[in-house]
Amino acid sequence: MRYLRVQEPGAADDLAGEVWVEVARGLGGFTGNETGFRAWLFTIARRRLREHRNRTLRRPIDSVPAERLDRPAPEGADGDPAGLVIERLDAQQAIDLVVADLSHDQAEAVLLRVVAGLEVAQVARIMDRSPGSVRVLCHRALRRLAQRLPEGVLTE
Repeated sequence: MRYLRVQEPGAADDLAGEVWVEVARGLGGFTGNETGFRAWLFTIARRRLREHRNRTLRRPIDSVPAERLDRPAPEGADGDPAGLVIERLDAQQAIDLVVADLSHDQAEAVLLRVVAGLEVAQVARIMDRSPGSVRVLCHRALRRLAQRLPEGVLTE
């Protein structure tokens, strides 16, 4: 839901319903572990999101205030720059920063890596990009986020 709400706030609930219907239909054919399931789930969500955007390309989009977005649970750092940024920020601040200052691709890559907890290779498959491209998107996005943090936040 967080991924869909950040990507398309006005249609997130409807899109989530469509995603779960497709998951229910395809669950019998799914094979894999929990990580594979998350990657499969986000692949479906991204496809539904793309289809929705194609349908509504010419209609105006209503923006939703950041206060209405879900607040994700803080992630541990574990040496991961994304985890460190999220750990040091209030969760709502992190989402506000992602939505306000990053390109669409950067925001999507960071959301899939941090909020969804997916590996670079999984994000690359979902976004139809190379793993190197995903790493660059995340690196640039996190560098931009770090520049916007108040002085000393990452060193506390």
